[in-house]
Amino acid sequence: MPRNYRAHLQTAAYLALGVVAVLAGWAGPTGLPWWEHLPVAPQTWWHLVTLAAMGTVMLLKVQRPTLALLLGAACVAADLSFGFNAGILICLTDLIYSHGVRAPARRAKAAERVLGVVVILVTAAAVLFNTLLTGISMLLLATAVLMVPLWWAAEVRRGYPAFVEDQIRQRLEEERHRELLAEQQRRRSAAIDSERRRMARELHDVVSSQVASIALTSGAVLNADPDHERDRRALQTIRGTSVETMDQLRQMVQMLRSQGQEEDDAAAELLTAVTWEQVLAQAHRQGLELEVRGAPPSQLGPAVQSVLLRILQESLTNAARHGAGTAEVWLRTGRRKLVLTVESALDEEEREAVVEGTGTGLIAMEERAQSIGGSVSVGEHRGRWRVQAQLPLGRDWTIHKEEG
Repeated sequence: MPRNYRAHLQTAAYLALGVVAVLAGWAGPTGLPWWEHLPVAPQTWWHLVTLAAMGTVMLLKVQRPTLALLLGAACVAADLSFGFNAGILICLTDLIYSHGVRAPARRAKAAERVLGVVVILVTAAAVLFNTLLTGISMLLLATAVLMVPLWWAAEVRRGYPAFVEDQIRQRLEEERHRELLAEQQRRRSAAIDSERRRMARELHDVVSSQVASIALTSGAVLNADPDHERDRRALQTIRGTSVETMDQLRQMVQMLRSQGQEEDDAAAELLTAVTWEQVLAQAHRQGLELEVRGAPPSQLGPAVQSVLLRILQESLTNAARHGAGTAEVWLRTGRRKLVLTVESALDEEEREAVVEGTGTGLIAMEERAQSIGGSVSVGEHRGRWRVQAQLPLGRDWTIHKEEG
């Protein structure tokens, strides 16, 4: 809520208290001697008139605090001329506090001196024209109404609550300092945790699929009868995969060392030289028979392309490792999102291993998809293993449909 509105609500609250004070009998004529010589007698409802005038004056306390205090003092003087009203004194305390907080420092100091003199004069007059006990009562009342709001405002201007000792102030500052340090530590821990997750994703994506390809190829050769030509082709495949893995590891290290990169560039950096066709070709070299429908659009953003290829790569690697040797890939392009679906037949011996796996690949795919506002669902579907990813397209991306 804006400060001016809050100040006006406070004004309304003070006026309401004033009205309650009048209705409760905390206001009324006091039998002052000069009214004996006048043809009219003071009435209790007159206090409502001065209270209404005080309410109008209080509207000025934010923009013109000094003028509001002077006019408010005039309203109080007029009210006291025919009686006593606790409600208007409550409103006066608000004007004094507002002046102490909002007025320039020199005016606030001057008001403090003037109100101090008023307290002394009121107390002295009560002692001279009445009893000492009356003087003490007036001293307490005048101090509560005139000086306490000033002292509170002075403490607020200095930035501390009223009556706070130096040791308590120091303790409060130490507590605030510890809270700031704790918040900085939480942010630092969150940043380190985020960086660790990113490194885990990159290590898994770069190492897992490539090493799995090497293991599958070498395992197929070892389990088969010796064949010179086939074994040599397998060794060439293993060497090519190893070299590609080393290149991607080198790119990953460079990305982790870099700072100040844009998120999209960092996410796509490891796959700048990899295409949709290359990921499919790698899966084919791993022994998968693929049925592919659809292809990514040519104007796909680098971040979405990176996530798409990583999810496809991980899905096909899992299909080659745990499946029955076949996989189907569908890519549907909508107006606002891409939907990638990879299904593979499960090998009965590998079914339990797939269901009860470590989940590292799934976590990596989910985190990558969530980083661009997408989602991934994984599980059995009609007896087959399905990975489905929904990835949003950028606002500036346009689909160009071929005619015919």
